[in-house]
Amino acid sequence: MAHSVRAESTTENLLDKLSEAEDYLRIQPSVSSKILKQYLAQIGQLSINEQLSWHQNLLRASIALNQMKQVEITVRAMLAYPELEKEADKFVSLLSSLGIFIRRTGHPHESIWLFNCGLKQPIKNEKQKISLLISKGTSLSYLNKNKQAKDSYAQALQIAEQKNAEVFISAIYNVLGILAIKEEDYPLAKEYLIKALQLSQRISRRSGQIVAGLQLLRLSILDNDVILYEKLHYRISRLILASDNEVRQAYLFWIEKAHQVSKGKELSAQEQAELLNKLRQIKSVSIGLYFQLVEKLAQPMGIKPLSVVNGFSDYQGDLLNYIKQCKD
Repeated sequence: MAHSVRAESTTENLLDKLSEAEDYLRIQPSVSSKILKQYLAQIGQLSINEQLSWHQNLLRASIALNQMKQVEITVRAMLAYPELEKEADKFVSLLSSLGIFIRRTGHPHESIWLFNCGLKQPIKNEKQKISLLISKGTSLSYLNKNKQAKDSYAQALQIAEQKNAEVFISAIYNVLGILAIKEEDYPLAKEYLIKALQLSQRISRRSGQIVAGLQLLRLSILDNDVILYEKLHYRISRLILASDNEVRQAYLFWIEKAHQVSKGKELSAQEQAELLNKLRQIKSVSIGLYFQLVEKLAQPMGIKPLSVVNGFSDYQGDLLNYIKQCKD
């Protein structure tokens, strides 16, 4: 009897930890990840649905933190549950996260296949549909299918505005701003990204502020807007340096060096070597961020070994073989 009480108490504690991790997921995913990993070995005493919720939240946190190895581990763990195909919410989360993982590692075609599969599922949570449409648009943008990307973003924005989903509205403004930078429509890019930044500030969403802030800093260099850079740099850099996201810190390092070069500084060989190391770090988790930096900022800084090539390829892993629900 005493043993049963202890087990019940531990189960209750685990559910409290799961709830705590969910609370932190959008505002501080590093805390969510730490909680979920700390108790991961003990979740066998939870129900199957609760175990899948645990993995689902760890998957989301890992995506937010660019922890690609953990994403793959968690996807494999979820695919091992036969019950997964009956849990549409969890299955769609897996498709969404796996699609982002596949795209960030250089395979946008396969990621679109996963996002389309997710959109065909019986989605009850409209926020999942918004997320899939944003992700699909980003993958289309990687392939220079900009009109289709805008169509996907427009669908997402329409639903987000209907649901007053401000987190997603700010995310959509971010991706629209990034696409406008790519098309060299800098005034439009600035308009979208400032909207994203202001909305993220209003809802106290730190990651949204960082994404919009970094893109505005990049835009300030491309558009030679010194005032914009000086206005944003201190606040955005403090947010990034206080975070646990090494990729964003590496991206900030590139932006800061590019700004120095734009003002006439010549970089030392040591600085150039460090830029290359940071770039390799970024490329290992996001081919999209890698291209953002290489296409416009590398040459002025004397990073000659890098060239802009099509870094996309067919996915060679086995994870897609387990997604039987998506087979045509």
